[in-house]
Amino acid sequence: MTEVHNDRRKPDSAALWAILVAVGTAAVYGALFAWDQHRDLDPETMSESGPYEAWQVILAVLLLGLLAFVAGRRGRPWVATIVLPVVFTLCFTIDAATDRNADGLWIIGAFLVAIGSLAGTAASAGLGLALRNRALRGAAPQHP
Repeated sequence: MTEVHNDRRKPDSAALWAILVAVGTAAVYGALFAWDQHRDLDPETMSESGPYEAWQVILAVLLLGLLAFVAGRRGRPWVATIVLPVVFTLCFTIDAATDRNADGLWIIGAFLVAIGSLAGTAASAGLGLALRNRALRGAAPQHP
């Protein structure tokens, strides 16, 4: 008996999700961080802060967490867990390394961004997958 395989890709393919996650991640970075290169100097303490404000980081965490959650909910947690941290860390690395005021510590920041985005993405995508599996189990017919 010969098996016939349908070679058409589902619109929910891993490659499509990889592209969506990569573009979404780069868009979030560009919209929230790439434009802000201004550092603030406190005149009393002479300490420098920035360039990012708390609202930018909070919004990025929420948006990227949602993106990872949706990917997990659609059954693609590994795509998000691999692609999102790589793209976000790459965006940060290019931005920080090419900053004219870079002090060389950007590599430490890139490492921390990679670890944090990996942990956050894995948690969000894992939660999405867990809720998907729970919903699928609930939708399955119950046998006595």
